[in-house]
Amino acid sequence: MKKGNLKLMSLLIAGGLIVGGCGNNNDSKDNNHENHEHQESMEHDHSLHNHGETAERDITSNNGEIKGDLTQVLNHYFSLNEQLVKDDASSAANVSEKLTASLKGFTGFGLSEDEQKEVDEIMESAIENAEHISENADKIDHQREHLISLSIDVKDLIAIIGTSQKLYEDFCPMANDNNGAIWISNKEAISNPYMGTKMPTCGKVNRIIN
Repeated sequence: MKKGNLKLMSLLIAGGLIVGGCGNNNDSKDNNHENHEHQESMEHDHSLHNHGETAERDITSNNGEIKGDLTQVLNHYFSLNEQLVKDDASSAANVSEKLTASLKGFTGFGLSEDEQKEVDEIMESAIENAEHISENADKIDHQREHLISLSIDVKDLIAIIGTSQKLYEDFCPMANDNNGAIWISNKEAISNPYMGTKMPTCGKVNRIIN
């Protein structure tokens, strides 16, 4: 086989792998609707998801009672994701600084002793991750690495505190060195903060949080 044909075949195979890795988002809306119809409550089950080597927690599930106002925390987190979708590391750092402040200022109520300990643990991790993102305005890859852990922190926080917002737990199979990673969104449409402008619609909805 000629070298030119070999090179063409290699490019086609590589292209197929890239498309295959994120084929869940554009095949049809039926797949997404199947995910959406399988709506879950605030039950928190990490065993359903693979986050590579990211540490996971066994935490108390919220029984439907809202135990704090996460609006400011979530708004800054969503804004952070939006900046990373646009590959804007500088703006992501600025927003993450605000997120850090809102995390530090958050206070829950009606929490049991065990729940408070869990929230304290999550907050310590979330603040550390948010600070790393804010301190690395010129290193978007590093920011996205910390977004993986931060998103789990936010997911865990929602599971304990609760929220009145309809949210989406999204999943990208190519993030985290192809181990996959989740993020939380307030929009049904996929907008991927890990892949950015390269593949903004890569991923799928894992579940609806409401």
